[in-house]
Amino acid sequence: MNELAETNFKKKTKINNIEFLKLKNYLKLLKIWQKKHNLISNKAFATIWDRHFLDSYQILKIIGEKKKILDIGSGAGFPAIVCAICSNNFFNIVEANNKKCEFLNEVKDNLKLKNVKIYNSRIENLTSINNYDFITARAVASLAKLLKYSLKFTKKKTNCIFLKGKTVFKEIKIARNRFVFSLKCLKSVTSDEGNILVIKNLRKK
Repeated sequence: MNELAETNFKKKTKINNIEFLKLKNYLKLLKIWQKKHNLISNKAFATIWDRHFLDSYQILKIIGEKKKILDIGSGAGFPAIVCAICSNNFFNIVEANNKKCEFLNEVKDNLKLKNVKIYNSRIENLTSINNYDFITARAVASLAKLLKYSLKFTKKKTNCIFLKGKTVFKEIKIARNRFVFSLKCLKSVTSDEGNILVIKNLRKK
């Protein structure tokens, strides 16, 4: 089952053998840590290549190459670690949970990911404000909260990419009460209910 999922992932993404091996090693580390710490749900491992790896990977077609990204609430590394393994973009990962940060640091060191920096912090308390090309988040908070968090990090050229589920249109409606922004809504390749929001020109009302 997992071998078939791995093969399908590689076929769909066309990643090289080095990237594929790093993803497999990332998964091994995730399984080891999961035995002691609840990083993701146990049932997620059955569909991890599609529902987590491919779901994360798909945003690279929007990001492109050699971009600087701020990833909010990375958890066990989705989408940031997957995308860092499979691209030359630089990911600034923000995660408040200490154990998850320890895990992310082990992944970074073990896989020798030079294009990753990890901040053990709540996004509200992060003081490092760089000139980010993109801000990303997956399964972290409502759209209104994500836009609130993102506001101080957005420059004129910054785009936000947020992976959202079936409540997306309700969240957009609520967010528009507080913020003005340009929006493109793309369908996820991994779920009929999944959506990718691409947001730019963000400002308060």
